[in-house]
Amino acid sequence: MNLSLFDVAKRVLGLSKKWFLNHAEYWVYDLVGLPMALRRFLGGNTTNSQATNELHDFYARNFWRMPFGPLRGFLTILLWPVALAIAIIVFTVWNGAAIKQRYGASIFNQIMGQFKLAAQNSIAPFWFYMFELYDETRSKNATLYLMAHETIGPAFTLLQPAEGIDLLPDKVWFAKHCRDHNIRAVPVYLYLSAGAILPALSQNTSLPPEDLFIKPRQGNGGHNAERWDYKGKDIYQNSAGETCSKADLLSRLLAQSLKDDFIIQPRLVNHPSLSDISNDALSTVRVLTCRNEQGEPEVTNVAFRMAVGGNSVVDNFHQGGLAAPVNIQTGAIGQASDIGIKPGMGWRDVHPVSGVRFKDRILPDWKAVLNLAIEAHKAFPHRIMVGWDVAMLKDGPMIVEGNGKPDLDIHQRVERRPLGNQRIAELVVFNLHKVLSKKGP
Repeated sequence: MNLSLFDVAKRVLGLSKKWFLNHAEYWVYDLVGLPMALRRFLGGNTTNSQATNELHDFYARNFWRMPFGPLRGFLTILLWPVALAIAIIVFTVWNGAAIKQRYGASIFNQIMGQFKLAAQNSIAPFWFYMFELYDETRSKNATLYLMAHETIGPAFTLLQPAEGIDLLPDKVWFAKHCRDHNIRAVPVYLYLSAGAILPALSQNTSLPPEDLFIKPRQGNGGHNAERWDYKGKDIYQNSAGETCSKADLLSRLLAQSLKDDFIIQPRLVNHPSLSDISNDALSTVRVLTCRNEQGEPEVTNVAFRMAVGGNSVVDNFHQGGLAAPVNIQTGAIGQASDIGIKPGMGWRDVHPVSGVRFKDRILPDWKAVLNLAIEAHKAFPHRIMVGWDVAMLKDGPMIVEGNGKPDLDIHQRVERRPLGNQRIAELVVFNLHKVLSKKGP
């Protein structure tokens, strides 16, 4: 397809924005992780968990080995006090009064707690409220929390397969790989790129007459996802009530693909037992698997997610959804909350929209869910750890996607405990040693 100069400019701007946001995330990690990086020179807090200490130290060593590490460190030192002050002000304004009323933590103590944990443990104000570290019983274990700058940063980066071996972040490749290995995963009907609609796993180049789910070809967190329900006679309707003809929807999606690549998948429908707690969006479980000492995938943590409010498109934690811990042995749902950076939601036993109790409910086909995650991991032999998003449908579980650098925030938040002294930390450290031993000194 020949693109006009205007279309080329739109695509360059869209891809540039995506590149900038991705790199900005890692720059924020540099900023937050500075105190942990300075431990290499100044010393710092240690814990009674060898795995936690090793992960903290691994980050501290690798901070200065990054491209332009010393220069980045110097610039970060200059910016850190200002950034911290702004963050403390913002999060205290959002949370301070409510936390004081609920838990008796004074505004002054919250401010000092944020500063202390940021300076000593690289725990940003964002995480101070997410992990309820204004509670003294939890702040005593602050050093055991595993933060994104040290996990998604150097640790998980080292655990990634060699470039080109495994394209897990590419949802088109992922769907084909799962199909080829008999892993039950959501198919991709079409993908859209640079203003063209292309076949994915079939030769079809037309929108099928069924409910559709559209999301970026790469990326996570539920960003820019859309749901279009088929209403018959080539008419589709999105979650906001807007209707489009088949031709108009195609034109709209093609225009979107000038900025970023998108995929078109079938819209999945929850198992009937979840319909009263899902807000009409697909609810999934995040199943975290990591290779153990025998090289086999092992399930270490699970969280169940639910959409709330006016969101009937995605259940993602970072899009305002609820999440709850799940008992790995039984499939029982625990108490749920949102991401916790604002105080409105709190902790819930019942769904805030439907009013139906979900705590202690057993998720459907639970053993099959775990088995599917394990079998999926086996189909990706070069992957050490994966966060699987698994849907529970009427006819059984189905993989939605896999995340090669899974965020641990959701598990530490909903389990209301750090993971530095848990099984996942042990396995991450074990695998880091294994990879480093292969690389040699």
